[in-house]
This record gives sequence, C-alpha cells and structure tokens, in this order.
Amino acid sequence: MWKKVVAMAMQIGGLPYWEIHFDEKGTLVDDGQLPVELFGHHLADLFIFCHGWNSSVASARDLYQAMFTLLSEQIGAATTSRPAGAVGVFWPSLVFPEDDPTAPPAAAPSGQQPAASLAPVFQPPQQQALSKIGELLDAEPADSGKLREAHGLIRSLVTSPDLDASEDTGEQAVLAQPTAAVFGHFAGMSKTHDDAEGLGDVFKTLWGGARDVLRTASYYEMKNRAGVIGRSGLGPLVSRLVPAGGAPRVHLLGHSFGARLVAFALSGLPSDRRGAASPVKSLTLIQGAFSHFSFAQPMPIDAARNGALAANRNGVDGPLLATFSAADRAVGWWYPAASLLSHSDSESAQDLTYRWGAMGHDGYQEQDATEIILQPAGKPYTFDKGHFYRLKSDAVIAANQSAFSGAHSDIRHPEILWAVLAAALV
Repeated sequence: MWKKVVAMAMQIGGLPYWEIHFDEKGTLVDDGQLPVELFGHHLADLFIFCHGWNSSVASARDLYQAMFTLLSEQIGAATTSRPAGAVGVFWPSLVFPEDDPTAPPAAAPSGQQPAASLAPVFQPPQQQALSKIGELLDAEPADSGKLREAHGLIRSLVTSPDLDASEDTGEQAVLAQPTAAVFGHFAGMSKTHDDAEGLGDVFKTLWGGARDVLRTASYYEMKNRAGVIGRSGLGPLVSRLVPAGGAPRVHLLGHSFGARLVAFALSGLPSDRRGAASPVKSLTLIQGAFSHFSFAQPMPIDAARNGALAANRNGVDGPLLATFSAADRAVGWWYPAASLLSHSDSESAQDLTYRWGAMGHDGYQEQDATEIILQPAGKPYTFDKGHFYRLKSDAVIAANQSAFSGAHSDIRHPEILWAVLAAALV
C-alpha cells in the first residue's frame, strides 16, 4: 500500500525526509520546512522517529539514515503503493562517552571527559557545575567536604520537571540521600567498573560511585527533558501538521528516551484530537527508557493509581508496540537499581526490577497487553487498534555494545521496521 516518492530536498532510500529540532523546553527551533513542504507530497503516511542517547547530531543522523533505509526496504518488500515520508526529531540529549557504542574505548577513566561531553546540552550554570565536577572526579581528594560539594553540584544538573512523578518519585529521592550513602550505593551497585583496587581506600571507592551518580543525574535530566519536549513540542506540532480527518497518518517511533518523548507527545494532543480523530495511527517504543507502568490503568503495584499516560491511551488510533530484550542492561539493570537506595524494602532484585522496571525490559505492563515474539521481516502480524503489544526481542536485540548499556542500542534490524509497518497498516 506504500510507494516511494521523490523528495524536493532530502531523501532517504527514496522516502522524502525532513529534520525538526527542539530545544530543552520543547520550543521548535527549526521545522526543516516540514509544514511548508509536507502537503506538496500528498503523503498517506508519515513516520516520525526520535533518537535517545546520542553523542552528537551526526550520530542521530546516522541512526535515522540506517533506520529509514530499512524502512524504505521494508516498504519495497511489501510492494505497496501508499506514498510515505520520514521525519527525524532532534533534541538536546547526550550519552556518557563510554556508553556510546560508536566511540573508541578511553585509555583510562577521566572525570573531564563525561563532563565535557555533557556540557553542550546544558545551560551555562550547569556547564560550570560540570566543569567543577570533572575536576573533582579527576582529583579524588580525600576530603568529605569535597565529596559533599560534588554531590550538590551533581544534584544541580536535574532541572527539568518530572512529568511521571506518580510512578518514579523514588528516582529523584535517591539524589537527596546523604552523600556517603548515595556514592557508596552506586559504587556497590556499579557493573561498569572494577573497584577491586579501591576496596581499601574509602575515598577512592566513593569517588568511583560519584562518577556513576553523575551518569544517573544526567540520565534523570535527559529522561525528564524528553517528556517535556514531547508534551510541549512534538505533540502540538503533530496536531498542527495534520488537519482533523486529514492526511497524512502519523506513526510515532522512538528509541530509549526518544520513546518517552514520542509517548509524552500524546499528552500534547488537543482534547478533540483523540480516538478516531487522532492524527497518530501507531506508536512504537523501541527499548523505551521510562516506566513500564506509564499507560497502566490502574498500576499493577497500586490499584489506587494510574500511570502518568493512562489518560492518553486514546491518543493513538491504532496499535501500541513496545520492544523489550533481556540483553538491554541500561533498562534491565541501571534503571531499577538507581532507585534501590530509597526503596530498600524491596524483597528481591526481581521485585525491584518490577517496581522500577522500564519499557525496554519487559514492555507495557497492562492488564490487557499481548506478548508476542518479534517476527522475521515479511511474516504477518495481527495487530488491533487500541491494543498494547509487548514484542519480545531477545533474539534480535542481543549484541553487547557497551558495559553500561548492553544491547540497548542494538536496534538497526529489519525485524523492528517490519513490525512498525504492520502496525501502520492497521
């Protein structure tokens, strides 16, 4: 039902392609001429993809080139005739250097390296804090006061509001605990470095934990920021692009924090653009780095509460998909472990993972969700409108790409795009 059309400007694999850029508050800073050019293409379907952790605009573009090329190939394999287009969303989000699967391994850990890498996506006050944090991490002074100073500076990095605090309040509470408890907790929980040499040196161990606390604080900030941009930026833009009852049909895709961004875009749709009137006809969350209870109504762990996006389930007039993989260490280990400090009453690691689990770990935790294995490209699916699907992707999303994230970014596979197209056909 799809056909490739020639774009006036950029294209990927024959698909017209646009880029849109948002700032950290969700303000559209560059629309890429999308509103002007879109209707000249008379598209039936528009696939909007949002990156998660990226070290640069260039790496995001590389991801979009790869994913939309696969999309184009799958459209060709489907021998369809509906004209389709593609949009890449850019927002200020950076990854720790050693978490980037495309970056060469560092010769030795450095505090300045992550501080310098994170600085471009923060405002000047936070950039100054990052510079000082980098200096302290490199010096590792045997000084409790310096540890507390680093702790305060790291906490100052989290400035974006948390839009799903109803289920994730424990994350923020972690940073408010006493310095020795916070740094010591992360030093003990870390799976990214070996502290054997520092076991006899309390300060060295705590500074090792401080590095992982910096990682986690930047994680919280980017996660919160993604929600803000989705609600204030992408959701309203999608509504403006598509007239009520008109074309194109929009399909939202997001990876990691980008999955959170496109999910929260649903909360940015006007109240009269829901159900059959919604421009969004499918949603695909690829290894989503946010709560697996976000759409739950009620939350399985508390029947008195709903997930942060429960009221926005009708923002998608079509299927809702979420891939998950046991090889994704970022969402399977780090995401729940970050909340253990303030919720030590968890009886087991399994309880902890479920209470604080992420979409990419086990998919939508809905009473009516259906779990299926991610199918080979070309094999048909039977997706239904308004239904949640957990796509078990262990056999596909499996390559260990970094010590921290595991297979979190191992997503460049035709099987994933084939599922996206199957959802778009519903």
